[in-house]
Amino acid sequence: MSRVASAVVEMVVEEVFHCGDIIGKVFDDQNRNGYQDDGERGLAGVRVATVKGLLVTADAEGRFHIACADLPDQRIGTNYILKLDTRSLPSGYRLTTENPRVVRLTAGKASKFLFGASVGRVVRLDLSDAAFDEGVVALRPEWRASLAQMVELLDKEPSVLRLVYTENGEGRRLAEKRLKVMRKDIARKWRRVGARYRLEVEAKVLSGSR
Repeated sequence: MSRVASAVVEMVVEEVFHCGDIIGKVFDDQNRNGYQDDGERGLAGVRVATVKGLLVTADAEGRFHIACADLPDQRIGTNYILKLDTRSLPSGYRLTTENPRVVRLTAGKASKFLFGASVGRVVRLDLSDAAFDEGVVALRPEWRASLAQMVELLDKEPSVLRLVYTENGEGRRLAEKRLKVMRKDIARKWRRVGARYRLEVEAKVLSGSR
């Protein structure tokens, strides 16, 4: 008989102490500053998704919760990604915060996600062949000054720019080239005025027969 003994010990992760929980909120960012200020209410029924395909719907106050979202590395934590489904936002609302968002999960603690959205101002610019010389992709000189004025208008408050080109026989390929040049020209002018927010530009070609 010997007084020396040995045993195999298995350390089992206890989820209560090692899980990383997620708490979050989708809010109406009325001043469009990306932060939830006093008086900014939550947005109900908005969906967020994890990289593993889990869909979570915000409650009546815009709040959501994911229990034990992941088991983070106990030493350095783990990055966790959530993406908001923009199709679930109320009509006319657009995000004012990053999407997707990434936070660092810590074992045994809750991490917070905030998504802001606001009713966006849409500035629409209608274009046609009359604004261009025949077969040319650049705007006529008399219209370029108006383009600069439009960029100044966009700089006054966060907006979405919608370019709508109505094609009347000059060809869809030429219409798309003109829109591409327009977007580059607007981007240059936007950088010149300071680009204090990310300008989203939508472009569409319509047929004149519609």
